[in-house]
This record gives sequence, C-alpha cells and structure tokens, in this order.
Amino acid sequence: MRVVVVMTDLADLRRLYPLPEGVEDTAMNRAQIARALDVSDNTISKWIAQGMPVLEEGGNGREYAFSPADCYAWRRHRDAGARAAKAAADRSASQLAMAFRNLDEEDANASAGLTAKQIAEEADADYRYQRAAEQRGELTRTARVRDLFEDMLVEFRRTITTLVDYCEMEFSLDPEETAKLEARCDGALVRARGNLEQAIGRGAAEPVALRRGDQGEMGL
Repeated sequence: MRVVVVMTDLADLRRLYPLPEGVEDTAMNRAQIARALDVSDNTISKWIAQGMPVLEEGGNGREYAFSPADCYAWRRHRDAGARAAKAAADRSASQLAMAFRNLDEEDANASAGLTAKQIAEEADADYRYQRAAEQRGELTRTARVRDLFEDMLVEFRRTITTLVDYCEMEFSLDPEETAKLEARCDGALVRARGNLEQAIGRGAAEPVALRRGDQGEMGL
C-alpha cells in the first residue's frame, strides 16, 4: 500500500511527537538517520521523495543532513496515517463483504432498517449456525471432500491397474487387446479426475495416463 503523507506544520508535528527522552536533536547524515529510524538506505530515498524533511539536500559530493526530531515526528505522523488508512479500508471491506452476503430479496428488505450492530449480530448468528451444522455432519468443507475423493481415486487407480494385469493373464489377452483395455482404463481415470475437478471447482484437470507397474503412485 502506498502511503501518502499529508504534511501539517512541522513544528506542530514535533510537539505532537517529541523525541524520546534522552535523545538529542543532532544533525545526522543519511546512513545515521537510516540507522536511527531502523530502515534501509533505499527506504530513506523513498521517504525523501514522499516528503520527509531534510536539513540540507545532498548532491555534488555533499551529504544529506537530517534533523532527528523532524524525521522522527514525520515518521510517527506517517505511521499514524497508515494505520488510520488501513482501519478505514478494513471497515470498508467488512461493509462491502456484508453487501455480498447471500440474501434473497425478502431477507435484503428485512435487513434494510438494521443497525450496524444488528447486522453484525445477524452475521455472527449465521456463522454459529453453519458451524453447528458442520459439527452435526450436515455441512462439510470442500477440502475434506477433496481429500476423501483423492483417497477414493487412489484406490480406484490401484483396482484398475490390477484389473488390466488380471485380465491379461486370466483371459490370455494378446498385446493389442491388452493395450485396448489399458487405454479404456486410462479414459476412465481421466473422466473420474475431470469430474472431481469440475465438482470442486479447482480448474482443469491434468490427468496422467495409466502406466502399468507403478501402482504405488496416483498417476491421475
């Protein structure tokens, strides 16, 4: 987040944010002020561009000079502004998220006259209801469903791999027939993986063809 520092009178800032007790306002060069403010030299360059006060501009072999009192007050003012901006953004995000709740028209009309406290209480009640439903087994998280299906697909792959070998030996399949059965099993695995990906909304599947002899790997 880019912080825009709105400067007020520097003397007012120094009164508002005085140097800690025992710290003298002795002019410092660039390296010293960076060490004093516990930041890098690059950060000092960025802050100068944002308006951090300097006693003397550097250049042509001349070093920058900084007042610790000015820079300390400026940074405290900057940090306070950043915190205020973040708090305002957090409030806006919470309000906007509330607007996107899955309310039907009747619920939306019913909520129109609610105070912010009442809306927050209603959202908390919804959350508690969903948590209780999850604990009762009426709801489950997508990650848990995904893990369950992944385990099922592993077992499914093992079974199909074994089936190819079994059919080859039991029915004396020739290489061409074995290849056809193997391709058929590959297709079943690809479709199973694709259906899972579509169901959980994780994007396109990236199936890997069945390779006999690697039953210990998932290969989907």
